[in-house]
Amino acid sequence: MLLYLWVVWMMDRYDREPIGLLALNFLWGAVGAVAISLAASLALTGLLDLNEMEQRLVLAPVVEECAKGVFLLWTARNRNFDNITDGVVYGMAIGLGFGMTENFLYFLHADSAEKWVQRVIIRTIFTALMHAMATGCFGVTVGLSKYRFHRWRLLLGTAGLAAAMALHYGWNLWSAGAGILDIVLIAMSLAVILLVMQLSLFTENQLMLRELLEEVRTGLLPQVHLNYLPYSSKRKMLGWLPPSIDRKKYIQLATRLAFRKSQYRYTSGPEQALYAAEIDTLRTSIDEILQTESRSDAAQLY
Repeated sequence: MLLYLWVVWMMDRYDREPIGLLALNFLWGAVGAVAISLAASLALTGLLDLNEMEQRLVLAPVVEECAKGVFLLWTARNRNFDNITDGVVYGMAIGLGFGMTENFLYFLHADSAEKWVQRVIIRTIFTALMHAMATGCFGVTVGLSKYRFHRWRLLLGTAGLAAAMALHYGWNLWSAGAGILDIVLIAMSLAVILLVMQLSLFTENQLMLRELLEEVRTGLLPQVHLNYLPYSSKRKMLGWLPPSIDRKKYIQLATRLAFRKSQYRYTSGPEQALYAAEIDTLRTSIDEILQTESRSDAAQLY
């Protein structure tokens, strides 16, 4: 699960999420969401008198996706949560944490070595990914509605949660013995998630081009830097920045400036004032980095 988590984290090429917050979401899935799901399932099973199949097909998707999703809504309030990409990353982190603990519980209850091996393979490769992608679906709509479509937040969130439950339901239905269908479901869901991630990353690239072009026109950024900063591969190249500049810090500041400028346009009131203050601070920090280099060059010439 940690390997999957690392891959998901690396998919966010422009502004990777803080490790601490990512780990907190993973731990919520592994501990908090599992505890809530177990308690709610036990209570509702007795209250509604559900049989095993009803628990598997109806109760589990609803209870588990709500338990996972509630923490994602809390995370979305954090200023590090910017867009669809972040929604997918944090959502999948929660799902992977949940899948890890659930898998472990299933492994403990295998009644033979053959069944244990079967469960390890199937649940590690497929079931954990199902949990990750289901909560990732919810994350797409949470990220989509934070800024651009915040007036549709409730509708989009409901649709995302319903999609997560539907994916979970389909897996539970087909994995009960329908053979290849469960693998097809996982493959299709993974393809959709990857496509959404690529579209979101393309949107981030266009956002950075647009917002940083303004900073070039005002004189904050050199024109040549616009050929590197908005591109996840080119910004790693050597030679476009003097060695004395902390490239990682400079890229982080410029990326955050682009994101905050875009977010500023979709907010109002006190929240917009906070973004305006942060934008000013970021510009000052970038200017100090570049001006320090200019003074260093002048001193060397002197």
